Amino acid sequence: MKNKNIEGQIDYVGSLDAVLIRGDGSVRDLGNLSNPQTHRLIGRPIQWWRALWRRLRLEKIVPATLSFGLFLSLYGVVDQPHRMKALFKDPRVVGIIMGDLTSELGLVVTGGANYLATDFASGQASPRISAMNFHDSGTGATAATSTDSGLQTQAGPATRATGSQSNPVTNVYKSIGTIAYVSTLSITEWGLFSASTAGTMWDRRVFSVISVVSGDSIQFSYSLTVNAGGS
Repeated sequence: MKNKNIEGQIDYVGSLDAVLIRGDGSVRDLGNLSNPQTHRLIGRPIQWWRALWRRLRLEKIVPATLSFGLFLSLYGVVDQPHRMKALFKDPRVVGIIMGDLTSELGLVVTGGANYLATDFASGQASPRISAMNFHDSGTGATAATSTDSGLQTQAGPATRATGSQSNPVTNVYKSIGTIAYVSTLSITEWGLFSASTAGTMWDRRVFSVISVVSGDSIQFSYSLTVNAGGS
């Protein structure tokens, strides 16, 4: 997810990759979980399309009865780009996409941003932003929004996985956490938190199903790049 820099704002890019580790020791690199090609959609991850669908129905640009699945099949899949081009002819659609839809899709949540601001004023006391190092997963499928404060449906160990932190490049923060599962689950969401239980959420992601069984693990690798340029 990228927060598009406008004058006076910090530009940051959050990226989530994953590796599925089976109980028999085999490993499958799942790559970037926000890669739109995973969903065969035009240029955007599925949560972006879900937010656009909600807005278009709200603005009555598409029928309120149009299901999300049908919306994707009509406008979002790579096989039929002409349909999306036709939708773009409506200036209201362009206004939504170029306007506030991007902010609606911000996955670094409000609670996390507030936590960071409090850390700046804490005089090196608690809270510390470096505490954002605990990985959790769930089975919720609702698109992530900036108002989220936790996962939709937490699934997996009750105690979150503690990440291994690094600073691989001067402006990049990286946390790698491995979650081990003891039951059969369809994992569709992930979050980064400030504590092993409870705490504050920094970022939430929703992605295509990762099926796990008892003995499997998922290694989540979160990178946050902060670029200079704000005033």
